[in-house]
Amino acid sequence: MKKSVIPMLMLSSLVLSTIGPSTTVFADDVDSNIQQQDQKISGLKTQEATVQTQIASLQNEIAGIAVQSDELQVQQTDLRDQTATLETEIADLTKRIEKREEAIQGQARDVQVNGSLSYMDAILSADNFSDAISRVQAMTTIIGANNDLVQQQKTDQQAVEAKKAENDEKSKQIEENQVALEAQKGDIIKAQLDLEILQTGLAAERATAEDQKASLVQQKAEAEAQRALVAQQEAAAKVAAEQAIAAETAVVTEDTTSSSTTGTSTSTESGNTNTGNTGVVETPQTPETPQVPETPQVPETPQVPETPQVPETPAPPATGGSAVSVAAAQIGKSYVWGAKGPNSFDCSGLVYYAFMTSQGRNVGGYTVAQEGAGTRISVSEAQAGDLYFWGSPGASWHVAIATGGGGFIHAANPSEGVTTGNVGSYTPSFAVRM
Repeated sequence: MKKSVIPMLMLSSLVLSTIGPSTTVFADDVDSNIQQQDQKISGLKTQEATVQTQIASLQNEIAGIAVQSDELQVQQTDLRDQTATLETEIADLTKRIEKREEAIQGQARDVQVNGSLSYMDAILSADNFSDAISRVQAMTTIIGANNDLVQQQKTDQQAVEAKKAENDEKSKQIEENQVALEAQKGDIIKAQLDLEILQTGLAAERATAEDQKASLVQQKAEAEAQRALVAQQEAAAKVAAEQAIAAETAVVTEDTTSSSTTGTSTSTESGNTNTGNTGVVETPQTPETPQVPETPQVPETPQVPETPQVPETPAPPATGGSAVSVAAAQIGKSYVWGAKGPNSFDCSGLVYYAFMTSQGRNVGGYTVAQEGAGTRISVSEAQAGDLYFWGSPGASWHVAIATGGGGFIHAANPSEGVTTGNVGSYTPSFAVRM
């Protein structure tokens, strides 16, 4: 009976050692994980703020380029107007010069053939000497004035031609600047999309981290509840162990007393067996072993959602009509560099809007991207719905939608807005079959 105390003490120690530390360690691990998630979330928020600053910087850069483009468009419009005026002046001067040259050449031939006779006739037909001198001087003055006028006209024409050449050079420079601006617009669009993708990815990662933190907080709450349960079980196990020890001690004491009494009786009644119940004590039942709680299972880590795809640039739903009809409906609207509608457009913005609205087709947001939306063809092959481009392939700076028969619709410039044109008056460099 004395040996039963030792197993009970060992059992109690086993229960306490099993249900105590593991839960505490688990709770500490969860706290550590929550702290790590907090740090991760904070870092992601910082990265998001940095990306947002970069996007804002890009927006400012786009606005600056838009201002430059507007200025260039105004300059180009002025230069075109000046060129048109100069061409008219040159044409008028040319006609005048041609007529006067014919008259002067006729006078020259008359002077060459009959020059002396003419002077002589003027002298002989004069009323007096003074009249003769006046007539000769008048003829000389007329001839000199004609020659001076011709020379002046030639000088003026040369000046106009020089000015036209200067304006042509400026127009060429403006077109080169527009090529650079269009390319820069494409680079900014792509960079902005990259930053938006990065920003969306960071936001998704932060959302995942926050979800994981919420899961960890829940795990911590469950662990704390489990720890409270363990504390109750520990207390119950201690009470059970103390009761078992007390009961066992009482049995041992009673057993010792009974054994002493039995020994005396035996010595008195030598050889006789005691068949009575005196001194017999029932062995107390050992208390049930407390159940050891199962170690709480750590919830599975939530799956990280896939990074969402960045949506395309918002555009109206497809109407099922043609790009030409959509573009035609925009005629008269204003030109704003970088605009994609619905109230204003630039050249590539009108093309984007027309195809996205009519077909739900994204042909790109700037001219070079739109070059790759179809197959390159010659200008003469273009049909209604194809695209005309101005500039070199890969470095285009203007685009229009062909309407058939050499006509087209385009967002021309700030002064004209969305309007029509034809290849006879404004010839494109190449076309693309859409």
